[in-house]
Amino acid sequence: MQDIAEMAGITRTSLNYYYRSKDKLFEEVFKQALMHFIPKIAGLLHSKRTMAEYLPELVEIFIDSIIERPQIPVFILQELTSNPLRVPEMISELGIHPQTAIRKMKEDPLLKGISVDPRQLIMNVLSMTVFPFAAKPMFVSVMFDGDEEEFISLMKERKKLIPGMIETMIKSLKK
Repeated sequence: MQDIAEMAGITRTSLNYYYRSKDKLFEEVFKQALMHFIPKIAGLLHSKRTMAEYLPELVEIFIDSIIERPQIPVFILQELTSNPLRVPEMISELGIHPQTAIRKMKEDPLLKGISVDPRQLIMNVLSMTVFPFAAKPMFVSVMFDGDEEEFISLMKERKKLIPGMIETMIKSLKK
């Protein structure tokens, strides 16, 4: 707490007064990190748009947000490991309710006629957008010879590829 207070240019007493504990300070920092993209995602999920219409924007929000704040995936994974319920609670507080998204997906015209659980699609989108960033140190060293800019360039290409991959997967399940 002393190091944080010094970096913020305040006394440790002031920091303790406003946040009371490391846990409260952590929650505030975590909420601020999530505030950069969770409300945008909530807006998409609560809109009247179809999945085919909002999927490209959803993927773009995930990838752009993580490019801007590359520490978010690892930060979230660490928090899920140490306190599994905190992330879902915070996401819910910020307007994302998974059951609402699942209901919306079940009614979506793109998903009519397939028997795949929408949660599979949610996991695929998250895996395709977030995992490469969580594994970035390995990918950059093994596949990009240490060139982080090349990795980011490839991730920007993924913004265009992922929606098509998901739609192709869905169409293949209708056969």
